[in-house]
Amino acid sequence: MADSASAANFAIDLFEHRIVWCSPFAEVLADELTSVGIRRFLLLSSEELARRFDAVAGDAVQRLIADRFTGIVSHVPEASVINATDAARNCDADGLLAFGGGSSLDTAKAVSDRLGLPIIAVPTNFSGSEVTWNFGLTANGAKQTVRNPAVLPKTVIYDHSLLRSLPLDVAVCSGINAVAHAIEALYAPQANPLTHALAETGIRKMIGGLREWAASQQSSDHAAQLCLTGSWLCGEVLSQVGMGLHHRICHVLGGAFGLPHAQTHTVLLPYSVEWNFDHAAALAPLADLFPEQTFAGGLAGFSALHGAPRSLRELGLTIEQIPEVAQKVLETPVANPRPVNTCDVRALLTRAYTGALSA
Repeated sequence: MADSASAANFAIDLFEHRIVWCSPFAEVLADELTSVGIRRFLLLSSEELARRFDAVAGDAVQRLIADRFTGIVSHVPEASVINATDAARNCDADGLLAFGGGSSLDTAKAVSDRLGLPIIAVPTNFSGSEVTWNFGLTANGAKQTVRNPAVLPKTVIYDHSLLRSLPLDVAVCSGINAVAHAIEALYAPQANPLTHALAETGIRKMIGGLREWAASQQSSDHAAQLCLTGSWLCGEVLSQVGMGLHHRICHVLGGAFGLPHAQTHTVLLPYSVEWNFDHAAALAPLADLFPEQTFAGGLAGFSALHGAPRSLRELGLTIEQIPEVAQKVLETPVANPRPVNTCDVRALLTRAYTGALSA
């Protein structure tokens, strides 16, 4: 069984960024903008979240807004990045403020990649993108990962109060998306003792926080803080290692077939875990998270119990598309602890299409 976390030889590049925990975030945002040297920023957010930002940001921050870009699109298509880049140029922004989830954060990174502008990030879910220096970009029907250390946000502000209105089913899918980063990090070829510790702790914090959230059917401050801690750690480990088969499949399903990002990760992850569990020793210690169940079955059952979709069919994939998905997944080599071929990917997708583990 693969256990790359115990490898004797490894190298780690640690990139500097500032993490600030504050609720409400508006109490520190103006000072953080100043410390980064941002005097005029472009706000990147959805229309709904931009209104929320305006309601709480405060006068000192409002005076620094050069413009707002609210044309955020899931999976970050290149056309939306071009529009956001033009918006940043046209308003003469000297920095970017991403307020939202992974799509807003990745759009900000894509603009930073083109213009060299610094980013401050205020995440509103658990994507983890705020602490990574890579981003997804969809072009010509394919989602690719772009890596550039310069796009790592200079400051991240975590504010648990922003999660109070997040519905439980949305929180669960966002949280399991974060868990997926850490799961693949445990058996990535670049895994090392630091990434192993970050990944396992992040997974346990996230599952614990989601359980507490689900028990009360609403976000408590403690549950939100647990989830944010888990999201942060899972994101940090994502910045240190490469992802594997699970993420490759999700990128194909999202970029080429339009399936929603977090929900796709949530549906597919139990099947990826099931496929790899006996071939990745680093997964074994997580079995205690779901007593009297397999780890894969526990993930599937927990997600479905709390409102997450159960199958790829529910997300809009058709059975006829599965062979094409499998072919695209393995067009280039992908890291995975268990050898995999196109037939294996088709079988995995077929199980996830029917939702067998969620039954």
